[in-house]
Amino acid sequence: MENIENVVESLIFSCGNAIAKADICEKIPELTHQKLNGIVKSLQKKYSGASGILLLEFNGKLQFSSNPKYGDAVADVLTPLKEKELTKTLLEVLATVAYKQPITRLEIDDMRGGTNSEYALSGLLKAGLIEAVGRKDAVGRPLLYGTTDEFLKKFQLSDISELPDYSEVLEQLMLINSSIGDTLFKQRSIDDDELAEAAADKDTDMTEEDLFADEVPDFLEGEDYEEYE
Repeated sequence: MENIENVVESLIFSCGNAIAKADICEKIPELTHQKLNGIVKSLQKKYSGASGILLLEFNGKLQFSSNPKYGDAVADVLTPLKEKELTKTLLEVLATVAYKQPITRLEIDDMRGGTNSEYALSGLLKAGLIEAVGRKDAVGRPLLYGTTDEFLKKFQLSDISELPDYSEVLEQLMLINSSIGDTLFKQRSIDDDELAEAAADKDTDMTEEDLFADEVPDFLEGEDYEEYE
């Protein structure tokens, strides 16, 4: 194979995540481990020093990474772009929780025409904008969700009763990159691709409680939930 170093370079870049050196050799029969090690050294020399990209080697794996020297500059550019990844689904779910709390996932799904909201809820939980506030006194005692103090702070509200008209809230949520000092989701990225990827790793037979088990605060564990009729 001609230009094998360029092929390896392209392969590592295209993979995005770490790729095992053994897998590279397996897929490219004419590439021996010794030859690959030589290519890695050459690429590490190419991507070193002041280069914006570095080639990392760890645990028998290879991965391209941005140079930490430029971390602050990269964050300044990418953070506002990450904010724009907030999807319509997440906005709808957040607004629904804000106005209808306490509310269960199934109730949210019903209000959204039967669309499954569990991954949007997972993202909002991780962002700290909603939390589990109790269990509904119904079959299965499903979790109830409500907004957090973080939600109030981000939207400059002293109390949930100060929420404006529903349409105004949606408009405000859409303008998360305007004059608000902090970023709404800080540096957490919760776009649909990542949530769907997380979903693919979960057992489809898991219950809602299993799915969000690590998001339930300690004081709501076991039978200490406040029940709602």
